[in-house]
Amino acid sequence: MGRLLFVYGTLKRGQPLHYLLAPARFLGAGRVRGYALYDLGEYPAARPAEPRDFVRGEIYEVPEEIIPILDEVEDEYHRERARAETDSGAVLEVELYVFKEDLPEEQRLPEGEWPL
Repeated sequence: MGRLLFVYGTLKRGQPLHYLLAPARFLGAGRVRGYALYDLGEYPAARPAEPRDFVRGEIYEVPEEIIPILDEVEDEYHRERARAETDSGAVLEVELYVFKEDLPEEQRLPEGEWPL
């Protein structure tokens, strides 16, 4: 079994970098609480936030060998462990990419979902 990865931006289905997840297995949609989503134009960024805040995205089982590739692509981010709630009600321990720098509140996406 690989790592469980929660994605919320350009790695999601239908987005430009989704091809990098070709070897991964889609597990479902869901959300991660305690993070807020920000619009950076061509891509979004998650940052730690209040427990009531959440980011919507997709959960994948990712083979270990593609983690270094994803880390290189997501070089403005670091991976953090979090709990994801799937739309079907399961709770999974996942990793997600979190933006390394603080972001202005005016870029925050109140619905926690990208693209708009």
